[in-house]
Amino acid sequence: MRKPVYLLFVLLLAACNKPPAPPEPLRPVKTVRISLETGETALSLPGEVRARHEAPLSFRVGGKITECKVSLGDTVRRGQTLARLEPNDYELAAQAGAAVVAEARSASDLADAELARYRSLREKGFVSVAALDQKQAAADAARARLEAMRSAHTGQSRQVNYTALTAEGNGTITLYNCNAGQVVGAGQPVLHLAQSGEKEILIHLPETELARFRSTAGFTVNLNALPDKIYKGTLRELAGAADPATRTYAARIAVKDADAAMQLGMSAIARTQSAGELAIRLPLAAVFGRDEKSLVWQVDGAGIVHATPIAIAAIEGNRVRVASGLAEGNTVVVAGANLLRDGEKVKLLP
Repeated sequence: MRKPVYLLFVLLLAACNKPPAPPEPLRPVKTVRISLETGETALSLPGEVRARHEAPLSFRVGGKITECKVSLGDTVRRGQTLARLEPNDYELAAQAGAAVVAEARSASDLADAELARYRSLREKGFVSVAALDQKQAAADAARARLEAMRSAHTGQSRQVNYTALTAEGNGTITLYNCNAGQVVGAGQPVLHLAQSGEKEILIHLPETELARFRSTAGFTVNLNALPDKIYKGTLRELAGAADPATRTYAARIAVKDADAAMQLGMSAIARTQSAGELAIRLPLAAVFGRDEKSLVWQVDGAGIVHATPIAIAAIEGNRVRVASGLAEGNTVVVAGANLLRDGEKVKLLP
């Protein structure tokens, strides 16, 4: 009976002297050494070449169009006649106004002659002061009526001139709604003039990109018709409210070096440039969340990882721009962040 007990004792003693388990192998991780870098082109938007100054053209008086002297796409010069209205009614009104002016001038001359005669009689004592004052008032009223009729006649003469629609500057006709025989009202647009000179790119910006769009330092512009040529641009105008139908914001990018190759109506691509500021940028995979905080695994000189909270300034595609929490030269894990433990020693992959 003693032999089995002895064997059991030997087995228990052997178990107590079992060698320790080998250490757990170090987890390999991919890291990146942080450096400050500038942003890259991040946003591309389709647009259209437009003139800096565009305006609808309309007659200042109403009437029937008798002729249209231009066509869509024509290049026009400042002062050039573009269209005409039938002027007969306005010419008759101007003639009537001229007759009224002549009548008023005659009445004024007669009143002045009466006033001069009464002054002579007053000096001789033949008329009273009151009678002279009446003639003075009549002469003043006649002169005032003459000035009023002259002003009215000037307006009537201008309306005759307004029956001709002229170009306010050099440019190109981009919209056309002018037809002989058409009756139009005063202020009704019949043509659209894009003035020569400065050119811009009209784009429509999604509301999600407003902040990044405003912070950009400039733009590069490519025309689809000339893909190898690059223009430089700056933001000139951004709408204060979104279009109710498309929920986009209209923006105009002024092109600094526009040339003759950039034709109105051409399609273009506007790309944002970085503002030039240095910032820390990390892949999205390097960031993980815990307790509603954004953290990264920072590796110290001994190869031990530590959870480091960071503040994110913006998400740029598949990268994040770090506002605070890290410094240049830090080493951060960029792959396998969810498998690590705080204080764990890791193996850095080359």
